[in-house]
Amino acid sequence: MRFRLFTAVLSAVLLSVFSTAAAGLTLAEIRTASDRVLVVFLAGDTLNVDEADISDPSRWRINGRPADSISIFATQSDPCDHHVFLRTGKLEEGKHYAVTTPYGDTTIVFGSRKTFCESIKTNQAGYSGLSKRRHAMLSIWLGTAGGRRIEGPLPEVEVFSVASGKTVLKGVLREAAFDSSTGDFPYRIDLSEVPEGGPYRIAVKGFGCSHPFGVGGAFARRAAYILFRGHYMQRCGCPIHMPPIRAKACHTLVYDTDGPIGEANIVVKGDEPSFACYGGYHDAGDADRRAYHISNPIIDLMIYEAFPSSFTDGQFDLPGRFDSEYNILGYENGIPDLLDEAEWGALVWQYLQNPDGSVHFGTETKGYPEPFAAPLDLDKKPYGTVKVDARATCASAGLFMHLARLIKPYKPELSDSLARRAEKAAAFGAADMAGPEKLYYAVQSYLLTGDDDAHRTVKTLYTLADSLRFHLFATPGYSLNDFRFDNPAYLYSYIVEKRVPTDPVIVEYFKTALAAAADSIVAELEKRPYPVGNNPVGRAWGHNVRQPQYASCPMLQWSLTGEQRYLDAASELMDYKLGLNPVGISYVTGLGFHQVHNIHDRESAYTAAKGMGLKPGLTVFGPGVAGWGGGRAKSLPVVKDLPKQRQFVDCRDVISFTEFTIFETMAHDALYTVLAGGGKWDGKDPFHPGE
Repeated sequence: MRFRLFTAVLSAVLLSVFSTAAAGLTLAEIRTASDRVLVVFLAGDTLNVDEADISDPSRWRINGRPADSISIFATQSDPCDHHVFLRTGKLEEGKHYAVTTPYGDTTIVFGSRKTFCESIKTNQAGYSGLSKRRHAMLSIWLGTAGGRRIEGPLPEVEVFSVASGKTVLKGVLREAAFDSSTGDFPYRIDLSEVPEGGPYRIAVKGFGCSHPFGVGGAFARRAAYILFRGHYMQRCGCPIHMPPIRAKACHTLVYDTDGPIGEANIVVKGDEPSFACYGGYHDAGDADRRAYHISNPIIDLMIYEAFPSSFTDGQFDLPGRFDSEYNILGYENGIPDLLDEAEWGALVWQYLQNPDGSVHFGTETKGYPEPFAAPLDLDKKPYGTVKVDARATCASAGLFMHLARLIKPYKPELSDSLARRAEKAAAFGAADMAGPEKLYYAVQSYLLTGDDDAHRTVKTLYTLADSLRFHLFATPGYSLNDFRFDNPAYLYSYIVEKRVPTDPVIVEYFKTALAAAADSIVAELEKRPYPVGNNPVGRAWGHNVRQPQYASCPMLQWSLTGEQRYLDAASELMDYKLGLNPVGISYVTGLGFHQVHNIHDRESAYTAAKGMGLKPGLTVFGPGVAGWGGGRAKSLPVVKDLPKQRQFVDCRDVISFTEFTIFETMAHDALYTVLAGGGKWDGKDPFHPGE
């Protein structure tokens, strides 16, 4: 079933087809783009972005008159969506509009509260109730005709309850400057006074209404639950029973091939020494475990340490008790789920550590899991170790010590084991350990053991933190064990330590470095109308959906100072990938009314084929970089001619758009739970109460 038909729930869009649609294109819906533009939304059953013929304006009529002008946006989707923009006179409330097209005829009754306007963009999952700054955007973009300003006086805006129809807010639009990265003229809609609850819609007089949205409460908790549980969906060596995807643990036998670093490049003969291996994550839509993933548990530990009261046991329904082969015995274990997830992320590096303390870069195979659409516990390809590498060894030293410290109240024996592993890794990697990793390890070692030598190392290296603000856009996984100080987890523990004496000069220095980093992100956010804390015209895959990463320093600064402006900035940034972006799409599976639905993920292809939808909680790379497979991306205008933040095609074959990685697009998603105020989602969809 075509997911794009979500807006059929708009009951006032009265589609009555008077003639048979042409083969290949179906008239699915009439929307609006402005108070003078109707949008004919056509669903194609073939991948042909040129299929909708707009060459003859006389065949596109509104109430018997040809459209004043026509433009189009077509994009590869499922398999192809066509938006035909018909300019007409100013739309009137309650008026019937008979739309005649070469692909079917229909009549709607226009209503500002009932006709979907695709120019209004919101967080479609759940705004934070803690934030004092929330907004939506209205931006008119007409495909081949580009962006347009609102003509005449700015229209009235209201927010109303979907259930009762009661108006909860009246407001006005605020115009922002033209943004070349979006290709439009954005207008901001202030939602800061909308009370917690929902679902609500935004109605712009003469334009139409938004998707439903909610504020705080169950809306924010549902989004937080689904987003963080994406980590569980990507676990390697673990069954997934909720939803029912994997009956058994996957990729549990690893051959010690000590192969070269690369992708899909290791040949396993099967006669090498082998060992059982559990833990860690599948990198993306494939099944390799890579050293880059070490950043995930490090970040989880940082978030837990900053906001411990937000996280509890059983919160995300993660398995917490296993037998010796990691079959699930139970879910709750008395340990906050976020710590459980950090422990899982660190587990594989313990299996991949050699007796001398060195750590393998990961596990890999030749090629990719087969078949494509199947649970990964059915993958029969043999996997081997990747060679020992300084990034894995040196980063694991700090991770093991950090986890040893935080897990000690719950698992003291594991804590002792992790501390010994950390010391071995640090000793083996001493000559190759970069400054930031030396500082991280020394901080964690001192805070756990009180070792004076470790503290002297902290006192020697602490000024490295001054460069944090210059490296906030680096990918934490890729930058492991290099000169760049880019991870606030390396300093945060020292700032908040209460048990072990700390040097007040160093604490103040770290606080200053963190504040400077947070302020630089806030300044970046204020440069642009859409909530991005980075330059959206970048080259890194996923750089625009990584807003939770950019939000992390403001969130940490809020944890220390309580200054609302930092929480507000972080919350705005984290709205982006949930729909508050120029495309108006949620880049997260399982969240949003218009969400990505062709993710490049083997198990998602399997679950979709079984009628379960996609694996929920996965954030795709999103817009901005065509990359590998970009030549296969089909759109009109062509992808390369689209503004950067609109360069996205929902095509499974273009992995720079629709694939993802655990460390690039999902590492900071535990922050959504903090924005939700902690707590656990009750499992009921607040957008459909009573169902």
